[in-house]
Amino acid sequence: MQRFFSALRALFGGARPVPAMTRAEFTDEVARRVRVAVPEIEVKVVGELELAIDMTDEGGNRAFLHNAYQMYQGESPKRRDDLIDRFVASFAEAAKGLERSPEAIIPVVKDRAWLVEIETSMRQMGGEGQDKVYEHLNDDLVVVYAIDTPSNIAYLSPEELARLGVERDALRALAVRNLRGLLPGIEVQRGEKLNMITADGNYEASLLLFSDLWEREREKLRGDPVAAVPARDLLLFADAADADAVAQLRQLATKMREEAAYSLTDRLFVLRDGQWLPF
Repeated sequence: MQRFFSALRALFGGARPVPAMTRAEFTDEVARRVRVAVPEIEVKVVGELELAIDMTDEGGNRAFLHNAYQMYQGESPKRRDDLIDRFVASFAEAAKGLERSPEAIIPVVKDRAWLVEIETSMRQMGGEGQDKVYEHLNDDLVVVYAIDTPSNIAYLSPEELARLGVERDALRALAVRNLRGLLPGIEVQRGEKLNMITADGNYEASLLLFSDLWEREREKLRGDPVAAVPARDLLLFADAADADAVAQLRQLATKMREEAAYSLTDRLFVLRDGQWLPF
């Protein structure tokens, strides 16, 4: 329950730990650790929280560290080194190449603005936008399909999906099944008004796609489930029949989205006829 109550306490603020490094120092340290982890690639600091990493023959890859630095600011001093190491490990794994197979495909719930941000980032790097395999969940959210590994994630292109031999009409069921096998466990932490669903700290928002989970939760409610995904690792829900609970959920979603490193949306969604609709 600690994670749940920590989220609720965010409604009332609370001081964040002072970062041990400035933005420039953090950038330099990440660059140094990437060079140590993968000495065969060239890493340059091109600005605060921005690296140029030559991981392919064509080169031109950029790494933006804004989310990583925001997470670093919120970590306790004892865990800061571990966070940087995990971040660096993702570069090392990407440099070695990801193992692609249908069994590694998972669904990632994103907000629609993410698609625009990705296109913009790629153009800033001097490249063309690359198509992603995705589908609309509703007017605010999309389901993006990716390959998951222990320390990295790569979003699928239509060409990669075709090479893997996966049909579009079977993709979501396959990806949800793969994600279910990947997660160590799913827990529902219940409060007086609000509830939180937790898994591995990365794919909580994707649990919106687990229809059997929501069928079980609906049986415990007087009305329809109303859910919030203010960040990729936060999934909160309440009973649509309880107006006070919904109001608390809306307030908490707004607060958590403002503070999250990997934010999504503060919108609420109601589950009706098997579809998550804007509430």
